[in-house]
Amino acid sequence: MAFGILIDVPLIVGGFLLMFRFRKKLALNILRVKLPPLALYLILSVPLIIFEEQIDCMPAWCGAVAIPPTLPFILVEMLALGGIVLWRHTKNVLRVTLLFSIFGVFWEIFLGGLVGAPLIVIILLAPYVAVGYAFTSMLPLTVLLERRLSVGSGSGTALTGPVT
Repeated sequence: MAFGILIDVPLIVGGFLLMFRFRKKLALNILRVKLPPLALYLILSVPLIIFEEQIDCMPAWCGAVAIPPTLPFILVEMLALGGIVLWRHTKNVLRVTLLFSIFGVFWEIFLGGLVGAPLIVIILLAPYVAVGYAFTSMLPLTVLLERRLSVGSGSGTALTGPVT
C-alpha cells in the first residue's frame, strides 16, 4: 500500500462509494465526449486503473513509476469485459460489476498479488480487492451501457429509464 491502510482504504472505498452514488450523473457528463463507445470506455478506464494500481502498488515498482506495468494487462481484461457486455447486450451495470469483482478476487488469488498468501490474508483482503475491481469498472461500464442504450433508442439524448 502506497500511503498506509488509513489513507489507501478510504481513498479506494470512498472513491467507489462516490462513484456508485453519482455514476449516472458522471456518465451523462462524460458522454458529452463524442467518441465510439468502446474507445470512450477504455479511455475512461485508464486513469481509474492507474489511480487504483498506484494505491495498491507492488513493492517492486511502488513509487518508482508513473504508469504501472500492470496497465496493459488490466486494459486487456477491461476490453474483454466491454466486449462481453456489448456482445451479451447486458443492461445491469451492478450485476456485471459484481461478477467482474468476483472474477478479480479469483484472478488475484490464482495469478495476482494474493498468490501464495495465507488463507487469513486472502479472507481479509478479498473484499478490498473486490472493491478495487469495482472501482475500476463501474463508471466505464455505466458510460458504455448508457451510450449503447441511448444510441440504440434512436436519439442522441440521455436515457429515460435508469441503468442499474
